[in-house]
Amino acid sequence: MSISAPTATDCAQVIRGMVHRAFYNSPSFSAGIIRTDDGDFVKFRGKFYAAEGDVVAVVGHWTKDRKYGRQFDVEGLSYDLPESADGLSAYMASHPAFEGVGPATAEKLVEYAGTGKALDDLIRNRLGELHARLRIPMSTLTTLHDAWIANAAENEIRSYLAQFGLTHHQMNVLLETFGNAVVGVLRNDPYVLIKAIKGYGFKRVDKIARQMGTPKDHPGRLAAGIVYCLKEALDSGHTWTAGCDLLQQANELLLLDGMDSMEAIRRAAEGLLEQGQIACDGKAVALPAILDAERYIHDRLDLHGEDALRQLPPIADVSDLTPAQVEAFEMAMRNVISVISGGAGTGKTFVVARLALAFKDLGMRVALCAPTGKAAKRIEEVMREHGLDLEAKTIHRLLEYNGQVFRRESLSEPVMETDEVGGEVVRLPAYDAVIVDEMSMVDVPLMRVLLSAIDFSKTRLVLVGDHNQLPPVGPGNVLRDVIHHNLAPTTVLTQVVRQAGVLKTSSSAVLDGTVAPTAVNDPGWVVVDCFKEATEIQVHLRDLIVKQIPERLGYDPVRQVQIVTPMHSGPLGTKALNEMMQFLFHGKVEGRFAIGDKVIQTSNDYDMGVMNGTVGYVVDFAGGEYFVDFEGVGCRQLGGERLQKVNLAYALTAHKAQGSEFPCVVVVCHKSHFFADRNWLYTAVTRASKTCILVGDRWGLRHAASKNNTIKRRTFLSLWASPTVPTGLQSSA
Repeated sequence: MSISAPTATDCAQVIRGMVHRAFYNSPSFSAGIIRTDDGDFVKFRGKFYAAEGDVVAVVGHWTKDRKYGRQFDVEGLSYDLPESADGLSAYMASHPAFEGVGPATAEKLVEYAGTGKALDDLIRNRLGELHARLRIPMSTLTTLHDAWIANAAENEIRSYLAQFGLTHHQMNVLLETFGNAVVGVLRNDPYVLIKAIKGYGFKRVDKIARQMGTPKDHPGRLAAGIVYCLKEALDSGHTWTAGCDLLQQANELLLLDGMDSMEAIRRAAEGLLEQGQIACDGKAVALPAILDAERYIHDRLDLHGEDALRQLPPIADVSDLTPAQVEAFEMAMRNVISVISGGAGTGKTFVVARLALAFKDLGMRVALCAPTGKAAKRIEEVMREHGLDLEAKTIHRLLEYNGQVFRRESLSEPVMETDEVGGEVVRLPAYDAVIVDEMSMVDVPLMRVLLSAIDFSKTRLVLVGDHNQLPPVGPGNVLRDVIHHNLAPTTVLTQVVRQAGVLKTSSSAVLDGTVAPTAVNDPGWVVVDCFKEATEIQVHLRDLIVKQIPERLGYDPVRQVQIVTPMHSGPLGTKALNEMMQFLFHGKVEGRFAIGDKVIQTSNDYDMGVMNGTVGYVVDFAGGEYFVDFEGVGCRQLGGERLQKVNLAYALTAHKAQGSEFPCVVVVCHKSHFFADRNWLYTAVTRASKTCILVGDRWGLRHAASKNNTIKRRTFLSLWASPTVPTGLQSSA
């Protein structure tokens, strides 16, 4: 089967043969020698990928180069590919031009007609036979016939790509990136798919590559496996991996057959270091962007952590603040960078409100922000309660940052600067103070962007958070590192204020390993720990959320009640509980969601302006697409790939709920959740603003509260403060 078979036009010639030798090859240019079908040797060059052994047909013109002599300039080419029935059927079923041809019809066509010229002849010339034999509607066959001819130049290349499980959109991305050279690129190194197509990780591509016969020790496979191990560590929150550990992890992943597998992996890793695809600071190995980000954070904090801007006039009346709150207040008034941390009920939000009010009274321009829309909305509401009408934004929206570049609408042309530590930055519009709430959720990449946008000669930065909560979903542990290693002036509030109330007092008690009993005559704290089996808890949850909570406490079971559970899988995981709640509220659902369903965005979508963790409600379904009203964002239309980034949200993990508050939170904790610990339980119960109901068994709840795991994340900020890891890419073997 040939792909996009070239034809000679305007005196162009076609040469068919096999690439005998490649002097140079890359996705954008190749040069070498073709051995023609007649046995001649032809020098060639052109903007495509060619590897030795490829059977090709090239079209172009003869030229004479002063250095290399007579050679063939290639302007187009085709590859001779193996027949692929699966690829052809997948291609026809996925291509939007072949309307009416689904997987079953496509399989029937390929099974009957075969592949290559036979299939092409039937579709072009013998529709009547296909209609009679396969009972496919003539209207479908006519559409297929017209689209097949219109797409003739791409039919075979796309059928080849279809065997990788690629969608039509993903094929377009590859073709736009590599052109027809995509076939040669993938045949030479299928692991380029990992970089080219979002969502294609090492294990998915490796399965395809191994089926294609790619050897285990292929250089592309070794490189991709090493990078995969670093990304796995990153997904677990670690920003670096010790060199010897990285080699061992890659060795276990790649399962090479040779006795010298560790040495082969070490050489591959050193090659990646030389190419700048991985980085090593002499102590640990990381992805370059992450190492650069943490180095930037360290350098800016090191430079400005002890700086002081002009002393602000004292605020006379601080009599309503505790001594620790006064210390936090005065520190923020005095320093360029300051950190305020504290647990539930310690009054840190009250201090922040007093600070913002003081800044405004002094005529300062104040920016309020938080990592998520829900957290921003909450701090905005708190400010309003204290008489301050101040808009809060997500950090991304404040910076007008889309995850890759600044989209500074306030500037006609963003002005790039180089700051005092050599980083390239786009400065924020003029603010005298920036207050960041929920700092425990801020990961290393976002912190790097935030610090780069602030001109510390003019602006002070106040970081506010609760270091007792879970670390961010993304890599790093910025708030804890800054506090633990004294990277900026910090006040940690520990005293629970008298007016905190039973909910805050009981939530704070979790930090001491205590699960307080149900509060007497106060619906703020309820503990139901009499269950043994997970199925008993499921039954109780149905009655609790659908009947008891609405009738006794008056909360809307969808919009005001949130289930928080430790895991996604199992009978008490988010998946099972979400499906259960959806059925209770809507019965059997046709499609993925029902109108009224509570949903959550699971990754940042900068084009829509909806960030990871934003909760919304399905308000309509039309034309195959859902319309979701996201809190703090507005209504958005979801279909196709965007729909895959939205899940049901009746039940969430604590990480997904972090940064949000709900009037009523139902925390599920059972003995089967053996990994649940104090930080998890504390984060879960502090999501409640009025009522927290703990449901589970006594052992599971007490075990979680008593399990005081120190959250250990390998970060450069911590490493540079106390270096203890092996150096370089040396095997421990």
